Amino acid sequence: MRNNALDAAKLLACFFIIVVHVGNFPEMPQYFGELFRVSSRWALPFFFLASGYLMGSSAHDDLGKKLNKLVSILFWSSILYIPILYRMMQGDAWRTIGKVVSNDTLHGGTFFHLWFLNALILGVILTNYFIKNVSVKLSILVSTAILVACWYGDLVKSLHYEIYIFYALRTMIAFALVYLGHYFAKSGVLKKIPNKISLAIILFGVIFMVGEVYQLGIIYKADMVERQFPLFATPVCIALLSWCVNTNVRENIISNLGREYSLGVYLLHPLILYILTHDVGQYIANNSFCKLIISFISSIVILMFVKAIVPIAYRKLNGIGVM
Repeated sequence: MRNNALDAAKLLACFFIIVVHVGNFPEMPQYFGELFRVSSRWALPFFFLASGYLMGSSAHDDLGKKLNKLVSILFWSSILYIPILYRMMQGDAWRTIGKVVSNDTLHGGTFFHLWFLNALILGVILTNYFIKNVSVKLSILVSTAILVACWYGDLVKSLHYEIYIFYALRTMIAFALVYLGHYFAKSGVLKKIPNKISLAIILFGVIFMVGEVYQLGIIYKADMVERQFPLFATPVCIALLSWCVNTNVRENIISNLGREYSLGVYLLHPLILYILTHDVGQYIANNSFCKLIISFISSIVILMFVKAIVPIAYRKLNGIGVM
């Protein structure tokens, strides 16, 4: 049975992921743009958590099929961005081929945002291992330690220290959040949390995310632009998932769009942003808010047309039909 609230939340999360990717909002006061991006940093972790929850809620425990689906999505999404790579390499075919077959592509696909899929694949594999071989208490402890370590690494990096392990930890939060999502589904613990508590955690969690980054920026001159994982990002994710689990929402246009197109919006929006930045004039290129609205809406519209006119392309991008 579909969870319409969760489908709608995934579409909302897609919107806030685009907030992070459109730029620094130079058309607005500096701190507003930077902190607006910070307030959106719960969105990508939410997808890891929701993926784990759906994995735990599923009546079918076919790990091979899930992994095959993710690998297929990663492959076809990487193919989609090869023309952009070719253009970025100024038409140099050999450099483009070198990039496509490079170690970077193996780790994160052909474009920056596709690291999410590699991380999710790793998260599913490790979650399966921990479920079958490690106690629940130790698994939760390890997951929590990874999340805290990633926050700390992000914090240190923002203070202008070189800490390359942060990117490994950023990948590992996929496991931590997928595992926790799976645990929440199996244990039913989220059903015990009243919606009022969940909404309060979401509200104050976002405020604390912004407050943490702002205070560090003011007091210690920390980099506010590239903070990726504020401390309260995880509580906000968990509270939002809890609200979705405990809220009965009728099927509606938002939930339908989230169910059909949230993954596609995530995969497609950087392509549209690239075009908006390079091909439609300086006004839009330099206006992050315009790019946000245009890329979000046009991603959905394009996916609707693709689904209706070229359904095989829609199925490839969503891993539909992969066994």
